[in-house]
Amino acid sequence: MKIHKFLAILVLLSVMSGVALADKKHHTRKVNGELSVMVLGSGGPVATEKGRASAGYLIFTDGEPRILMDVGGGTFQRLARSGVNIKDIDIVLLSHLHIDHTADLSAMLKTIYFHNNMARNKKPDLPGRVAPINIYGPTSTSFPDAGGGKFPGTNILQYPSTEDYVDQHYSVSQGGVERYLHAFAPAISGGVSKFAYTANDLSSNWLVGNIETVLEQGDLKISAIAVNHGPVPAVAYRIDYKGYSIVYSGDTSSKTNNMIELSQNADLLIYDTAITRDLPLNPVFHALHTAPKRIGEVAAEAGVSQLLLSHVTPVTETRMGEVTKAIRAAQFHGKIKIARDLKVYNLDD
Repeated sequence: MKIHKFLAILVLLSVMSGVALADKKHHTRKVNGELSVMVLGSGGPVATEKGRASAGYLIFTDGEPRILMDVGGGTFQRLARSGVNIKDIDIVLLSHLHIDHTADLSAMLKTIYFHNNMARNKKPDLPGRVAPINIYGPTSTSFPDAGGGKFPGTNILQYPSTEDYVDQHYSVSQGGVERYLHAFAPAISGGVSKFAYTANDLSSNWLVGNIETVLEQGDLKISAIAVNHGPVPAVAYRIDYKGYSIVYSGDTSSKTNNMIELSQNADLLIYDTAITRDLPLNPVFHALHTAPKRIGEVAAEAGVSQLLLSHVTPVTETRMGEVTKAIRAAQFHGKIKIARDLKVYNLDD
């Protein structure tokens, strides 16, 4: 009997220490400074044994979560593990409408209201969530060379605009498939929260390549530029805050100088690292993504301080030595890091 009690105590202590260890590892504790990014997903569209979630990033200003930037499959789970409460998030930036960049959007939006409710359970005097969640992304286009085009033999656009995409999910008047959120948010909050959103289209014409101001709020400025992702309307983003800057390429072949223009003197450039010079053999992938040499050229010409290689695929996962060597050969002399899920990068470190 004494042995059984002893074993039970050991098990209990083990569980308790595990909980304490998990708490110490909460990734929110690693966020500090004025501008930070937490990687929620550093992978691509393929589920692999490496376990990377698809593309997603959480931006912090002054240590507080402020912006969701892409929300691919698995980013919801990474957010849960991070320990971050996103009740006040009001900006979602979508680089393009491929599933590996948008799949967890609804889960993220729903959890915003749950997180608000959880916070109010601890502090009943906190207000409900009524501010809209502002979602930005590329518009559609029927001009193939600018990204877009129609299905062969039809007048149907291959990709909707971001406004249409979001409304088809959440609009009551347009019969959005997840319109129930308008009833859900007040129901779980006792009527003090209200589901609200805005959908905002950004230019996807990469042939023009003008930098577009997405929004300015105090010290925060978000800019975007259309980029070439083959037939897919796509944009890249720049976030400036208190003298620090993060640029995110999304997915792009980088065939123009648009990324160079957007990335001027950026502190951190997060880049699409899906292919090598020669792999995959299918040329379609090389029309959609950036080869390592071109990544290096962009970063060097833009004067970037640090590169974060992300959107890692089975092709590049085991060839990062080759990738970084090609980037260096293009005369980029800044820091190069390989993204990992839940890794935090504080720009004033």
